[in-house]
Amino acid sequence: MSAARTARRLLTIPPVLALHVAFVVTAPLTLPVAALASILLRSTRPLRSAVFVVAAAVLELVALARIAQLRARRAEPQAWEDLMTWVAASGEATLRHVLGVRTEIEPGSVPPAEVAAADGVIVLARHAGPGDTLLVAWLLLVHYRLRLRIVLKKLLRVVPAIDLAGEQLPFCFVGARRAAARDGITTLAARLGRGDALLLFPEGANFSHKRWARGIESLAQSGAFDRLRRLRRNQHTLPPRIGGVAAAVAAAPRASVLLVAHSGLGPHGRARPWWRLPVRHRVVVRTLLVPADEVPGDADSVPAWLDEMWTRVDTWVDSHGALRAQVASGPS
Repeated sequence: MSAARTARRLLTIPPVLALHVAFVVTAPLTLPVAALASILLRSTRPLRSAVFVVAAAVLELVALARIAQLRARRAEPQAWEDLMTWVAASGEATLRHVLGVRTEIEPGSVPPAEVAAADGVIVLARHAGPGDTLLVAWLLLVHYRLRLRIVLKKLLRVVPAIDLAGEQLPFCFVGARRAAARDGITTLAARLGRGDALLLFPEGANFSHKRWARGIESLAQSGAFDRLRRLRRNQHTLPPRIGGVAAAVAAAPRASVLLVAHSGLGPHGRARPWWRLPVRHRVVVRTLLVPADEVPGDADSVPAWLDEMWTRVDTWVDSHGALRAQVASGPS
């Protein structure tokens, strides 16, 4: 183990473990206080939020215990994939039962049998805000029953379960070094086969108006006027980054592309503060499968194709962004 990795884990694992244990141990005190606050405020949000924090702490503690067991017995890859599926399913169930978050797959989305028949899929998913990665992972692992490879930010290594499991699972942690990121994505994509999925978030960050403005300005300053013309009217998504997508489609020419659009966990489908948990929220998901023979094989054609795909995502989000169909069932 490298010195940097050891130092990082000494800084992250003990404090996170202590914090999670504290949440669980103090639950007999905090939950009644939250329940009283819910009564006084006539809102279930305080109690739901408190229960969710405790449940999330328990989930990571259990995950860390299972990771330790798998590492001790040098478990086979299938056991690690089962753990990832369990975490995604448990996380989605916690959102659903505790916060009342409902995930609905829109009619007309790609059926599981069609995805299973593809020779691997490269998944390009919208990234609207905190928490939607979990729902996309649940969609792929549980609904579509795919073996999942994920491209994640290096920053997520501060989460102990992700950091420790990431050594055994097919994760690619990307940072500022773009060449290293493309190499990692190429390695994962080249191994795609039937029943496999590689998940990328082309926007590279959660949506915000400031990030959108910076993205549009960057296109103008770099002289990418064709991309600027295509993307400047998109108001719900960030300009997608080309490098990772181009590396993936080049390394997996027989793979299809699965587009994932969703209405987000924030109000009006936009980003939300990380600390304001969604309560009684309805998330609508729409998927579209692009056959391998319709995915461009040369790097020069990827930008225009990706911009067209992302405009489709943005158009769908625009029609759902106001969440006209989202009417909370009862008080929050």
